[in-house]
Amino acid sequence: MKFLLKIGIFLFMGIYMMNAQESFPYGWLGNYKGDLSIYGVDSVRMKLKMNLDIVKTSNESIYDWTMTYDFNGKKDKRAYSLVVINKQKGRYQIDEKNSIVIDAYLHNDKIFTSFFRVMDSYVIATYTKEKNDIVFEIISGKSEPISITGNTKQGKEDIPEVAAYLVNGRQKAILKKIE
Repeated sequence: MKFLLKIGIFLFMGIYMMNAQESFPYGWLGNYKGDLSIYGVDSVRMKLKMNLDIVKTSNESIYDWTMTYDFNGKKDKRAYSLVVINKQKGRYQIDEKNSIVIDAYLHNDKIFTSFFRVMDSYVIATYTKEKNDIVFEIISGKSEPISITGNTKQGKEDIPEVAAYLVNGRQKAILKKIE
């Protein structure tokens, strides 16, 4: 009986460790590379090379999160930190190391999203893990609504106010794991 209990514990721990290694951010560690497409209204306006490096540090709660863009041979490197705030609740922060810290959330252990406002634009940044790839997407829009509708009563139903915003920016890259 003790032998079976030991085997059960060993199997449970093995499965737990395999799942822990695949979970965010540990399961996302590595170097990723791809082409970032920046869209205009109806076409790709610009393409450039992009790298994302996610590296473990000596602190279990902090990972290096470095994004590098290549503008025709000129590198724009953004060395951020990914900070674990509450792994169980999927709450993280991207620390840009310049007084800007952006909250981000993990959903289903494969979609990492932040939603923030900078100057006069709202921005949604999403990283989606698909096997060994990460799909990076940005959608941005002006923070002033282009229309406001609703805020009425239809029979007995109170209709909430809905503000719509102009989407004026879209970017997408499929980043392939290279290491």
